[in-house]
Amino acid sequence: MIGCATCAGSGKTIFMNDAFRTAPRRSRHTSELTDREVQVLTLVSHGKTNKQIGADLYLSPATIHSHLKKVFRKLDANDRAHAVAQAFRAGMLR
Repeated sequence: MIGCATCAGSGKTIFMNDAFRTAPRRSRHTSELTDREVQVLTLVSHGKTNKQIGADLYLSPATIHSHLKKVFRKLDANDRAHAVAQAFRAGMLR
């Protein structure tokens, strides 16, 4: 049996299966990541630390931290794992 509910105020009936079926959230900023931000995020997805990424890219860990702060804001992400997941959903990483 499929459960159903009535949306408050609209009087419409929705099926519970439909209520939980949502499209992936996409930030309006996902297309605005720079090439460097995508590069940093790719290295994050490989499990590298800011220090390791900095060494790979000849940048300081503080610069990597700055890039990641911008990535988090643009992808509406809370942390590194969330940013990687958002980027995968948006098709930015493989």
